[in-house]
Amino acid sequence: KIFSLCMDNTSNCDKLAEKLGELLPSFDGMNSRVRCFAHVLNLIAKVCAYYFLTQYEIFN
Repeated sequence: KIFSLCMDNTSNCDKLAEKLGELLPSFDGMNSRVRCFAHVLNLIAKVCAYYFLTQYEIFN
């Protein structure tokens, strides 16, 4: 029995969760999918770093 899955934010993981929802009656598909917090945090850090680096280049 699978309660939830923790996966990256890629589209192929969305498709996997949907397919598992179809195949396993105890798995609720996309409602049981948890996005990896470390991956989300990494994406946020990259956006913040990009913003600060571009602002630094503009003023120098």
